[in-house]
Amino acid sequence: MKNRLSQIKFEQIFLVLILLAAIFLRFYNLRDSLMFQGDQGRDALVVSQIFKDLDPVFIGPVTSIGNMYLGPFYYYFMLPFLMLSYPDPMGPVFAVAALGVITVWLLFKVTRQIFGIKTAYLATFFFTFSAAAVNLSRFSWNPNIAPFFSLLMFYFTYLAWQKNSKYWLAAAICFSLLIQLHYVTLLSFSGPAIILLIQLVEKYKLTPKKFFINQKKLFGHLALSIIIFLVSLAPLVLFDFKHDFINARSFSTIVVKEDSFNLEKKARKAGFGTLQKYFTLDLKDRASQVLFEPSFGVHTANHPLLFITVGLTLFYLLKTKVRLKKGEIVLLAYLVPGIIGVSLYQHQIYEHYIAYLFPFIYLFYALFFSKIRSRWLLTICLLPFVVFFIINNAGRYWLQDNSWTIDDMRHTSEAIFERVKEGEKYNIVLLSESRDLYGMNYRYFLHTMRQAPVKMEDHLLAKKLFIINEEKVADDVVSLPIYEIIVFRGKYVSEIFQIENGPEITVLTRYNEQSSL
Repeated sequence: MKNRLSQIKFEQIFLVLILLAAIFLRFYNLRDSLMFQGDQGRDALVVSQIFKDLDPVFIGPVTSIGNMYLGPFYYYFMLPFLMLSYPDPMGPVFAVAALGVITVWLLFKVTRQIFGIKTAYLATFFFTFSAAAVNLSRFSWNPNIAPFFSLLMFYFTYLAWQKNSKYWLAAAICFSLLIQLHYVTLLSFSGPAIILLIQLVEKYKLTPKKFFINQKKLFGHLALSIIIFLVSLAPLVLFDFKHDFINARSFSTIVVKEDSFNLEKKARKAGFGTLQKYFTLDLKDRASQVLFEPSFGVHTANHPLLFITVGLTLFYLLKTKVRLKKGEIVLLAYLVPGIIGVSLYQHQIYEHYIAYLFPFIYLFYALFFSKIRSRWLLTICLLPFVVFFIINNAGRYWLQDNSWTIDDMRHTSEAIFERVKEGEKYNIVLLSESRDLYGMNYRYFLHTMRQAPVKMEDHLLAKKLFIINEEKVADDVVSLPIYEIIVFRGKYVSEIFQIENGPEITVLTRYNEQSSL
């Protein structure tokens, strides 16, 4: 009894300390270190128009590949928080950071219930201090909240198998939300698909003759799950129907025409040569990237770590004759197809693409070490790994001040607005490393003022054009081959002004405006 009380007390202390660490890493200096670029400005602008102009949206952000649109879930996630903080865009940022902390708590609770307390300690520690998980929790972006929903989906999948088939409905809801955050999360469907297949086989073996009669409840829950999923797709389907099936055509282009999954073309080989290249290079590199880059970045140790991990895992499976526990099967059903799926993709995979896999990566780490029964062997293996983990993550947190903060962007926007007359139509162009020509971050702040810039499609109506030169590369920005500058005809440079420690801004005005003064 005394040992049990001591264990509970230690567990509570650990959870408090780890949550404090998670709060610090996700909230410290959040405003001045915030990334607020074109995507963030665009999202904040769209969401602000929902409550300011009562203009609901039925599609979400456009993807960086293929001109496809996501579902609108993330915009409605942002909505209450931006309403509370408006015109400051920090509300959704705080919400994402808070959800990052909640994910730490949820990971501890889920892991403790399914895998035990030792695994829970390790998985929560790794996830809390992972630079990848921390950094994606420190700004507002649709992929950043994926770990929370993928972890919930994993949990409900386990419960649907082990407890009650009604949890398939909850897993379907999580999947419906997850794929609205990033289309790579479609790979998460492997989890429920594999587990459901196992579940159906198990139940069929129990009563093969009365299988369909005895499993009416299960099939009823599955039917409702499918309905939930289809209903969640309704806004996108209606949008596609109205816009000549733009999403369907873009998806088809990515899969078929762009060679995104053409292994033979990438390998420049056919048949066995393609398979050889896939298993010796593509799969190896992607597995290394998924399992270790979120923890260590691009590091020379990643491939050796992969070989050691695979070797020892295979040894464990052979030793136990592949007698995996139920929770381990669910974990592998999510993690392994996720790795295989991204390895088939023949273009670059960015860290945020695989954000939904973060909880499974650190669960895998924790399970790997928790299988070591000997304390001295565990210490010899775990301690160097933890030290290596901490060293490689400590320098990668985005905690330092940005050279150009959202307050600087707001002040710059105010300086632009001061030069706009009542009723004067104006537009902006941004020259920046972000390649966000429309300057959506500045455009958001300008939309919070009395007079917003013209819509991007109405740029010909503008009488003034502000060129925000963050790059400061071109001496003569007026002569740059940029469409919005070229078609701004009958122009002259009415002013050039410098923002302190910031961009130079060139103001172009039409000649007919000068004559009317």
